[in-house]
Amino acid sequence: MTKLLKLPYQQKAVRKIDHFNGRALLADEMGLGKTIETLLWIKKHPEKKPVVIVCPASLKWMWNDFIYNILKIRCEILNGQVPKKRSAELRRAMEKVLYKHTFIIVNYEILQHWTPYLKDLSPEILVIDECHYQKNRGAKRTKAVWRLSKDIPNVIAISGTPLTNRPAELWTTLRLIRPKEYKSFTTFAFRYCKPVLRHWGWEYKGASNIKELHRKLKSTMMIRRLKKDVLKELPDKTRHVIPFEIERKEYDEALNNFITWLSKKSISKANKAKKAQQLVQLGCLKRLAAELKMESVFCWIDNFLQESDGKLVLFCTHRKVVQQLHDRYYKKSVVVQGGVSNSKRARRVRAFQNNKKIRLFIGNIKAAGVGITLTAASSLAFVELDWVPGNHTQAEDRIHRIGQKNAANIYYLIAKDTIEEHLCKLLQEKQKILAATLDGKKKTNQLNIFDELEKELRIRNRLLGKHL
Repeated sequence: MTKLLKLPYQQKAVRKIDHFNGRALLADEMGLGKTIETLLWIKKHPEKKPVVIVCPASLKWMWNDFIYNILKIRCEILNGQVPKKRSAELRRAMEKVLYKHTFIIVNYEILQHWTPYLKDLSPEILVIDECHYQKNRGAKRTKAVWRLSKDIPNVIAISGTPLTNRPAELWTTLRLIRPKEYKSFTTFAFRYCKPVLRHWGWEYKGASNIKELHRKLKSTMMIRRLKKDVLKELPDKTRHVIPFEIERKEYDEALNNFITWLSKKSISKANKAKKAQQLVQLGCLKRLAAELKMESVFCWIDNFLQESDGKLVLFCTHRKVVQQLHDRYYKKSVVVQGGVSNSKRARRVRAFQNNKKIRLFIGNIKAAGVGITLTAASSLAFVELDWVPGNHTQAEDRIHRIGQKNAANIYYLIAKDTIEEHLCKLLQEKQKILAATLDGKKKTNQLNIFDELEKELRIRNRLLGKHL
């Protein structure tokens, strides 16, 4: 999990939210810690509860982990639509949530179904993450956010790109934070959107009086810093774990089949053949976890591309995953994996480094994790994990090397409650051991991640009541 940094610019954001009376647009550039800034402000005001967080489905568990890591509070994560026939029962259940959990997390797609129950809890703080998701003023999700926000005293909207194309898209967020000041879209549009009268009616695709709008936002609600503004305060490299929820049925079935198979084996007979068999089983689970999280991965990448104008390096282990990513982003990506000739490899690296239209580098960890420089990007994400911790360190250093002008953000995109989560924890621990060994400290045990992972799975199933 991301370390709580409490950097000076983050503390300044907390004070600024107070200055705006707890109603703010937090628009720092991606990677500066908008989530941490929000939670630090909430921590400063423990009397304000409950807190409702609205975010994309792919980010619900990330928020859950951040909240527990920073505030040591467990959250209630809402899923699914509310059955109308059980509304009274659910209303009582939601009231119980108020006493057990001060944080409730819900995604945009289901918000309209939960809004009446959430309003009954009388939230004191509403956090709208990726607020550009509700930029369409006629959309159901936008209207649900507005209904929920009414009478909530503190509203924090978060987005690295609250304005994605034109000022007209910003009005929904401004109304959310300052409903009295931005009550009329027409008034806002005629001042800042340079309206044009077409034969079908008014069109609001333009922009006017932008400097005035910027000054107004900065003085009344918006907190906006770029990496270059706070570069001296940033650490050289920061790692973030981003957990994704997956459909459980297929994965659990595969896991249970593996555990049944493993239970028939003797731990003491860990010969070479047995290890090869086990590796195949673990490899299948690892591949399945990656496949089941891909929709969430796409959503996260889309958010990155929309939130910033920066570049992103993506590392994978399987050709199928590399291909899925390239198929979706082929116009803005290059690929380096096994089988790519040295000349093509060099051309693709140059394109990523120099062509502004090429924003994604998609590589195999082993084929592209060494020997190349990708400093055009300051962000890197592991879509899949390798078995060897040193391979991750090598891959990370593709962007963290001489020529990098920004702090490096490393993201581990993990399928929650799967072999990936176990492997991620083990990799982090083994990386510490590797560093200690290379620094000349006391010799450690053999670095066999596979054996440790098998042990983790056995322990997990004992906790579930299964006797191996």
